[in-house]
Amino acid sequence: MIKLQGISKTFPPDLKVLEGIDLEVAASEWVWLMGEMGIGKSVLLKIIYGVEEPTEGTVRVLEEDVHELKESELARLRRRLGIVFQDIRLFEDRTAADNISMVLRALGESKLDAREKTEQWLETLGLKELAERRTFELSVGQRQKVALARALAKQPELLLLDEPFSALDEKQTRQMLKMLGKFNHKGLTIFGVSHEQEILNFLPGRILNLTSEGIS
Repeated sequence: MIKLQGISKTFPPDLKVLEGIDLEVAASEWVWLMGEMGIGKSVLLKIIYGVEEPTEGTVRVLEEDVHELKESELARLRRRLGIVFQDIRLFEDRTAADNISMVLRALGESKLDAREKTEQWLETLGLKELAERRTFELSVGQRQKVALARALAKQPELLLLDEPFSALDEKQTRQMLKMLGKFNHKGLTIFGVSHEQEILNFLPGRILNLTSEGIS
């Protein structure tokens, strides 16, 4: 599902963030990559998604060599992926419902089907009453949930999560993990990164650590 070999990343002029990273995530697996802030977790996630180029190494996702793809091919690959970025990236001038339905419409859903599925996802994540609120009016935690609903609504084969619970309390985090667990049991592959050591006690799946020495 994900295979990284010898991944290094250096930002100009000489800021080395990652060096010699190897990682494999199998289909239907749930993997969390833990590590302190600034160690390069988000950069690694962006490399997997194809928005950052590695300085060295190869990246294969869903059997595709990500950084050898043309833009149109990369766009098709991303249709099979769901992602929640740390900076969330919602359309600020649109409603919570719009942010989800727009993605579904872009994937070819009819207006009616997109609306119905959007309502279902908002209800699943406890956001039904916020459907018509513009995203700039929402709290950070609510925005994180909308971003997660948008990613899941695509019915991706692989879900990428970048600090997805940073604005949620422990109860909300447990609820989100329980919900994600149901999708994982149905075959969804999940790869998430976090620095929040306090959630280690109830994180499911395989847990790895990223340090300056690599992944262990």
